[in-house]
Amino acid sequence: MLSFRAIASLLAASLLGGAVTFVVASAAPPVRGVVPGLPEGSDFGLDGPERPRQILKAEAAGGRQSWLVALGNTAFSAPSLFGPKAREAGLSCDTCHRQGDINPRFFIAGNSVRPGGLDPTTSMFNPTQNDGVANHVDIPSLRGVRFNAPYGRDGRIASLREFTRNVIVLEFGGSEPAPVVLDALVAYMEQIEFLPNPKLDRLGRLTDVAGPAAKRGEILFQQPMAGMGGRSCATCHVPDAQFADRRRHDVGSDGLFKTPTLLNARFTAPYFHDGRYAGLGDVVAHFDRVFALGLTPGQRGDLVAYLEAVGDADQPLEPMTRQSEMSELAAYVAVLDDAITHADQPAIDLVVDTVVRDLRFIARRFDNRDPRTGRPRRPDRPDVARIAEDLAAHMTSVGARARAGDAAGARESLRLYRERATALVASYPQTN
Repeated sequence: MLSFRAIASLLAASLLGGAVTFVVASAAPPVRGVVPGLPEGSDFGLDGPERPRQILKAEAAGGRQSWLVALGNTAFSAPSLFGPKAREAGLSCDTCHRQGDINPRFFIAGNSVRPGGLDPTTSMFNPTQNDGVANHVDIPSLRGVRFNAPYGRDGRIASLREFTRNVIVLEFGGSEPAPVVLDALVAYMEQIEFLPNPKLDRLGRLTDVAGPAAKRGEILFQQPMAGMGGRSCATCHVPDAQFADRRRHDVGSDGLFKTPTLLNARFTAPYFHDGRYAGLGDVVAHFDRVFALGLTPGQRGDLVAYLEAVGDADQPLEPMTRQSEMSELAAYVAVLDDAITHADQPAIDLVVDTVVRDLRFIARRFDNRDPRTGRPRRPDRPDVARIAEDLAAHMTSVGARARAGDAAGARESLRLYRERATALVASYPQTN
């Protein structure tokens, strides 16, 4: 089993140093328009009824998250990896890349030009990165990220591991992450699959499920065009290679940028590296204008229909429920069994810190109490806030007992946590 001992000093300053006080009202993670430490009007968009659907490779094959992937899943939701400003705001990888996809509502007042992105080169999170230039970057989806090197909108970084380290240290001012943390984050992200699309076959060709306009658009997409030097759209968006060529091109958007995949793109608006276009129709109009393609309105419509078909997916969103949120925490908690056995306190602290923080969100998101009386609105439903408070206490006890060298006590607190969690969901996963 991989050890966390080498990162104890690294995480000590940012993770739990002792008991945690669980306060639902004041300590809840940021929701609509209220983000601690950020300008008024900032919004992390965490209060919606749905979240992007996620498919992990091993789970889709009938397996489970490995210890390393589960650790990476936890770290992906951990603000403790970032610098002080980001930690105060409760910002994590998952805040921007919800379930490994995008967050179209993410907005930081004075930093984001439009929802769905931010400028990582200001003094807001890391003063050393401030270049005095507006560099708004649209948040990309991480679905299929293992296929899409090089990384960054401009393809400037060769490896996913190096890119991840760059985000943590340079963009958000975090301490140098331990190698095992980077390994875990990469292992987790490389598990995130594209969502299935019945309108495409394995070679990227439209199936009979697609409509006639999309079929006409497919022909146009593969047709060489004089305005593009005899190339076609498919020259860069290669259908049998996840609709990308892994190269950088100047398409009239102020520089060289990497060809993005078109898979699942119907749900990743806005478009282009800086999110300048709200819809796929705007994208087609841009290429028609910049490359003087001379498309008719009908041809533009057919190309849009084709892009929508290629970018489609089964069940792109799923409801946010107590079950889905607690199941996510179950993956984090699974790390604790081995971490307690191997006395890896920093691993334990990472899980405890992340779980307690997410429990605060669950308490606020699914609170069943009347704020005027403090009583449950529906007596037939669980008092989510109270149960979440109990869970946070048990989870905090896991960390404290492990820190005191009481492995048996830590396991007992973990058992009590899992037992209490069944009050929120009937089939709470007990182990990994």
